[in-house]
Amino acid sequence: LEGGKVVAEKIRAAIAAADFPMVGRVTLSIGAATSDSTDMNEDDAVRRADGALYQAKGAGRNRVVVV
Repeated sequence: LEGGKVVAEKIRAAIAAADFPMVGRVTLSIGAATSDSTDMNEDDAVRRADGALYQAKGAGRNRVVVV
């Protein structure tokens, strides 16, 4: 998960630093999670990642949250 966080942060920073003249400032919020032994199916990890995304947006956007 830590490696994924590093990659996600690099992607987020690259988007924030890019120049999009027709669009203006663009930011990116990313939520990430890994699957674990308590997951009943692949949707459980996706739900946790989705929750992490909403945490990132709720904390001011333009950030990475991993759970």
